[in-house]
Amino acid sequence: MATGIDISGLIKWAQRDEWAEMWEDVFWEHVGSGCESFDLDTDDLPRVLGEHQFMNLWGCAFEDFLTRSRSSDGQTIVADYLKRCGWKEPVPVKRYMQALGTSVMSLYEVSDIVPGESFLARDLIRGGEPVRISERSASRMLKPWDKIGARVVEYSGKTVMGGGALVFDAAAAERLLSAMAELQKRMRREVRKIAKDAGEPLSDAAAREATALIVLMNSAWVFTGVWLDHYLPRVLGLKRPKLVNHDGDDIVFCTTRYPWASGTGAEAIRDRLRRVPDFAEASDTFWNWIGRAPAADAGGGEPTQVAGPVAEILSTTLDTGELVLGNIEIIDGAVVLTTNSMARKERGSALLAECLGDLVRPPLTEIQTVEQAMAESAGRSPAPSGPPSEAEVEIVRKSLDAHYRETLDTPVKMLGGVSPRAAVRTAKGKEKVVAWLKYLENQSHRNPDETLASYDLSWMWEELGVPDRRR
Repeated sequence: MATGIDISGLIKWAQRDEWAEMWEDVFWEHVGSGCESFDLDTDDLPRVLGEHQFMNLWGCAFEDFLTRSRSSDGQTIVADYLKRCGWKEPVPVKRYMQALGTSVMSLYEVSDIVPGESFLARDLIRGGEPVRISERSASRMLKPWDKIGARVVEYSGKTVMGGGALVFDAAAAERLLSAMAELQKRMRREVRKIAKDAGEPLSDAAAREATALIVLMNSAWVFTGVWLDHYLPRVLGLKRPKLVNHDGDDIVFCTTRYPWASGTGAEAIRDRLRRVPDFAEASDTFWNWIGRAPAADAGGGEPTQVAGPVAEILSTTLDTGELVLGNIEIIDGAVVLTTNSMARKERGSALLAECLGDLVRPPLTEIQTVEQAMAESAGRSPAPSGPPSEAEVEIVRKSLDAHYRETLDTPVKMLGGVSPRAAVRTAKGKEKVVAWLKYLENQSHRNPDETLASYDLSWMWEELGVPDRRR
């Protein structure tokens, strides 16, 4: 278990005839939908998920089982076990079992991590102030603003996490929160009606609190169901859907190289590129070609619909929210345009031809399909690497400082098309800014490049006047 507390006696008790069938039913509630959707048996799950992930899933289901009452006599397995075998267990273990037996699973946002010791966890469903969780192993693996489904209980003067804990990425967390919000919406009417009929009408706040608790007491299986539905396709290696970009074009990687004409210099090229409004300069040798997707996306709606099989959208956006249509780079006496579709290659080439004119010679284009790119990547040996020098780290830090400082005064799509500095002037805008900062920080810490992952974004919270929300 995550707490290191031994409840093996209780686990063994669940195998007894009077509890085994109920446990199997509860476990199936948690995994049945995922197994049926992907044609799996429960025995397949350890192999498919991996032992570690399976045990986390199993722990979520078992801790839910501990809260269930037997229909024949209304007794829980915890009460039954402690009544008949409690004399075998130390007092702290008995108290932990009892705490689990009355706990609920919720979704928590992680912050202020002390590796090997603890982290803060904010309940995203019930709200309230974050609590300090004493936890050794998970605190070494979690990143700021990760979201985890878990049970939090009081034990021996500490707040600890149960053994069943699942990490939800941003998409899965959003899906779970939407499902829970819908369940609460339906239940709130019933809660109000019951209270009114009993002559004790509830305030809005009390109704929300009671509804959230009731829903959480009865919906642990929703957490595991959403997690499995989101996680299984990845680990099963299912056939990848058709890849398209945000315009609906099939993904084809195009590299178009424009050799410099005789006598052309880098400064002349830079001067021309800087005249194009849609070319956002990232450095002296690199530009992002930015623009908007089709009209539906311009208003923040869905990307272009693609006829035929379900498609996976492959797109890149800047931190400011603009869609990246391609990149322009100065490399070894040439200007190189890279795009992810033939249509974008044609559009980008037309822009460059008009922009650069006689500074460059006719281009050559190399085309690579997704399958070819994957095959090449699979056969390529990793480049030797080592820890970056202090000078390299400092260069990266200064570049990121400059980039993010400029971003604070730039319209950001996630903030409704206004700059972060403008957004924090209103209460609603401030909420969006906090969510945006959390997103940036979480993605930064999960970057495989250690130099980028270690970049400290805390100054942005201070700059925008919301350091108290960074918890």
